[in-house]
Amino acid sequence: MVAKTVTIESKDYVFNTLKEAQRYYDAIVKELYDAKLNLTTGQDFEDLKWIYKTYSDYSKSARLNESEIIGFKGISTVQQKGGQYIPTECAAIIFSDGTEEEFFTDKAIKVIASQQNPR
Repeated sequence: MVAKTVTIESKDYVFNTLKEAQRYYDAIVKELYDAKLNLTTGQDFEDLKWIYKTYSDYSKSARLNESEIIGFKGISTVQQKGGQYIPTECAAIIFSDGTEEEFFTDKAIKVIASQQNPR
């Protein structure tokens, strides 16, 4: 099986594997969660914004909130996996209209990698 590369166009960077990209952005989300900080500027902010918008474009199930993205923060949520409910850390997107939306970077990056590396 050939590893899928992931290109993050907002920083013009290519991760060699899907897992490498997922680990990188999971670490950013974990840091936001642990520090209870909002990310509102910088390269990581631009990357997450690009990942969200690109994922929304590629995914038929994701909806693109048309409000401006003004920040990201780490949150704890519960996901169902294999019939069990598991606490999970993920990002929350903060929009200019005051709404927030859960955002799973690992899922988004997987969709982006599949589109960038069609079989």
